[in-house]
Amino acid sequence: MVELAAHLSDEVFPPLPVRQWVFSLPKRLRPFLPHDSSLTTALLGILLRAIRTLLHKRCPTAPTHPQLGAVSFLHRLGCQSAKSRCC
Repeated sequence: MVELAAHLSDEVFPPLPVRQWVFSLPKRLRPFLPHDSSLTTALLGILLRAIRTLLHKRCPTAPTHPQLGAVSFLHRLGCQSAKSRCC
């Protein structure tokens, strides 16, 4: 993971400020995500739309249709591998 973070910061992201957001789901919803990629995609879309709206409200002088760049990673605490079934 450290190598990937170094690659993103050195080769992918432009030399601009970067902000990290962490999104956590209630435990009762977590078991559904590993098995339903459309649900995961929909939740990520909602999260990105909420972040974009928040940033636009905080900076009203920004362009009316700014573009938001994002890299997302799903992390399941307690999982030994990406294919293991964790709740």
